[in-house]
Amino acid sequence: MCTQSQTKANGIERDYVMIEKINISNFRCFKSLEVSDLKKINLIVGENSSGKSAFLESIFLSSTVMAPNIVFQMRGIRKMGNQLVLPVDIQSYQGLWDDLFFNFQHDKRVSIKMHGNPNSETRILSILYAQSAATQELPFDKQTSSGAIAQQQLGGIPQVEFTWKRTGFPEVVTKPRILNTGLQYDVSRNDFFPCAWFTPGAGETPEENAKRFSELDKVGSADVIVKALHKEFSDIKGLSIDYHAGIPMVFAELEERNRKLPVPLISDGVNRLLGICLGIAYYANGTVLIDQLEDGFHHKLLPSIWNSIYSLAQEFNVQMFISTHSGECIRAMQTVLKAHEDDFRLLRAFRKEPDSGCGIDSLTGKYLESAVEQDFEVR
Repeated sequence: MCTQSQTKANGIERDYVMIEKINISNFRCFKSLEVSDLKKINLIVGENSSGKSAFLESIFLSSTVMAPNIVFQMRGIRKMGNQLVLPVDIQSYQGLWDDLFFNFQHDKRVSIKMHGNPNSETRILSILYAQSAATQELPFDKQTSSGAIAQQQLGGIPQVEFTWKRTGFPEVVTKPRILNTGLQYDVSRNDFFPCAWFTPGAGETPEENAKRFSELDKVGSADVIVKALHKEFSDIKGLSIDYHAGIPMVFAELEERNRKLPVPLISDGVNRLLGICLGIAYYANGTVLIDQLEDGFHHKLLPSIWNSIYSLAQEFNVQMFISTHSGECIRAMQTVLKAHEDDFRLLRAFRKEPDSGCGIDSLTGKYLESAVEQDFEVR
């Protein structure tokens, strides 16, 4: 089990905190869920619609008091669009948030709890609807007559509330409103836990990668990223921040090329690996989520990529949650898993009865190692 340690990351001394257990109730496809004995590298497998993405969403959503913003990021990742459209009635306002609740039961509270190590880093996010006629106006730029009548009949709009609590700190309550200017709310503190999510549905922007590389370069950590990319793509000799069409982005110096190229122009695989490596280093002492690790990578690269990810996670004290549908991707773990099985956990998602939601079995790294060695099906 990983214990508290001190690591200097991005020039700042911080405690490393691991999520040891997760409790979820009434969120997405999870009616009630407890997943314990989590480790440094947690591999998530399961059939489609078994809760893998929802599980990653729960971790990402509970990492910050800015959860309402994260909700719309998640909508974009799920190809549902992330554009705020002004609601025209109470039902459409509730429709912005209803899919967060198990079976759309918004009369019950969503609760997501991350049990940290040490316990002082435990975080809880709760989401509920509350009647707030005295403080909540119709969140619309132009009230229709039907909307005004509905407000009079109901005595107010059911206001969705996000409450974020970190052990040892006052709780933060966020009440988002949808206005013609966008999402609006006031928070007393901008608290967050370092967390990044990489998914095929939403890649990192060139500006975001450039910012992270620049910050790492300032504290002498950029060489680690260069080495990781050179290991997988040997013609990459160096990385730097330059401008392409007025946009800052990471450029690569290549063998037998007389000029640098923006990394996104080299290949999707190179660009995705760059984003993941930057995320692990930039979010030191935090959590990095990777959905469908195999996406964009040739299968021959996967063993080496697993080694690079594990090495970076060790160096920067980052806990990983990684999902995959690929048997090749799981078999590619064998080398790094064999020597470090105590740092791994297998999380197998599955569907229960419709009224019971989804579940996740938590299995040891030794079980995963034996299954990979004997070519058992673990997906």
